[in-house]
Amino acid sequence: MKYIFILWLVFSSIPDTYAQSKMLWLPEQCKTNRNILLQYLEQCDSLGLDKNAYNFDLLQSLDEKPLTEDSINTDKSITLSAIQFFHDVAYGNTVPHLEFNGINEVTNCVDIPGKFYRALEENTFSELLKEVEPDSPEYINIKKKIVQYLRELADTTLHPGTIVSYLVDSTNRPLTEKLYQLGYLDSLDYHLPEKEMRAQLRKAQHMFEFYEDGGLRPDVINALNVPLTERIKELQSSLNVFRWLNCYRQSKKIVVVNVPSANLFLYAGDSTLLSSRMVVGKPGTPTPTLSSRITELVMFPYWTVPHKIATRELLPAIKKSIPYLEAGNYQVLDKGGSILDPYKIDWKTLNTKNFPYTIRQMNGCDNSLGIMKLNFYSPYDVYLHDTPWKNFFSYNKRYFSHGCMRVEEAAALAKAVLPERADQISELAATCIAPSGKPLTMQLNESVPVFVLYQIAWPDNAGTIRFFEDTYHKIK
Repeated sequence: MKYIFILWLVFSSIPDTYAQSKMLWLPEQCKTNRNILLQYLEQCDSLGLDKNAYNFDLLQSLDEKPLTEDSINTDKSITLSAIQFFHDVAYGNTVPHLEFNGINEVTNCVDIPGKFYRALEENTFSELLKEVEPDSPEYINIKKKIVQYLRELADTTLHPGTIVSYLVDSTNRPLTEKLYQLGYLDSLDYHLPEKEMRAQLRKAQHMFEFYEDGGLRPDVINALNVPLTERIKELQSSLNVFRWLNCYRQSKKIVVVNVPSANLFLYAGDSTLLSSRMVVGKPGTPTPTLSSRITELVMFPYWTVPHKIATRELLPAIKKSIPYLEAGNYQVLDKGGSILDPYKIDWKTLNTKNFPYTIRQMNGCDNSLGIMKLNFYSPYDVYLHDTPWKNFFSYNKRYFSHGCMRVEEAAALAKAVLPERADQISELAATCIAPSGKPLTMQLNESVPVFVLYQIAWPDNAGTIRFFEDTYHKIK
């Protein structure tokens, strides 16, 4: 649907000058702008785009192409491709795959056709790319990394071998070559001392979010052996995602979660207001990709245990010992929501297919959702929430949940999306006991878009580009 709209936008943007045979590219006096457009398209690799999608060969052949009766159509075709190119630079050429899209709208914060024709009329076409390209720090850093890797890839004399040895010394030539290709060695020196090799390997481990011990293990070797061409594709994908996000973040605060990196960011304009480590879903219970809108904050929430968890994990423990419920601060509810006496239930007769109850964990210090959760609609019953188990945030690989997203800086995020109640949130967050014994719901004055994405290449909170494990095996 998005691209039907784009095509309509591009076609409807062509002015009536074509009807008057005023061409923009073929006449000799248009050669300067034609060459500028060629130079733009030649940058497509570093822009994460494919120059062949924009009539590059046709544009390149125009110098040898005499004017004919078909010249107007040829010129019009170049115009369509040029407008599409600048549209893709501004908005991205792809939309990230979302398992649920709750923000189904076409962003249109940059008037591409208007800027395009004005640039041609005012002789500022050489400045147009810079004008429409996003300039957020994340975007700029990803693009720099693409340019760096393209430059290394252009070195036809270097073909790093596959790393198979676990030795971290000068005898492991493929390791030396890969560290050089990734930019961690200034020269291709096959005689570096082991201490220096390990120091540079630790930098590579940091980029891949591994334990930085300067040693080679299977996961480290696998990450290093990923071809540079694949790393460039991962970077190009993320570059287009930041284009896609750009209009959203220019107009309001947005929350972005990247599952592979298990990190959350709160963006507004070109600034990062907040970053936080997270715990996301295990491979067996993955966190879904989605877009939605945060509408409310719940302080001291109950945790209504999902049916699968209740029957597959809690029920076996309850069958062994009914006091398990009291120890975990759980209540058993019937279909009408009434609290039941667990000792009057014949637990032995219950199973995954026969379980007419709801198990709810009361709020308190040990509640699985911590002291707050941020709600947004999705069909997956997932949300952003606090947690009593803070130790998991210290892990590099933080895939431990049943799909929900635990936020290390939950209180800071809550105050950022509800600034008018920040003092109250701080006061309530100082204790894990609900003053009334019941959850307290605060509605946001303005909903905040939230995007849960799955990108392998992603910036950390310092803006450094890193590569994360494809934990859910989604990337082909």
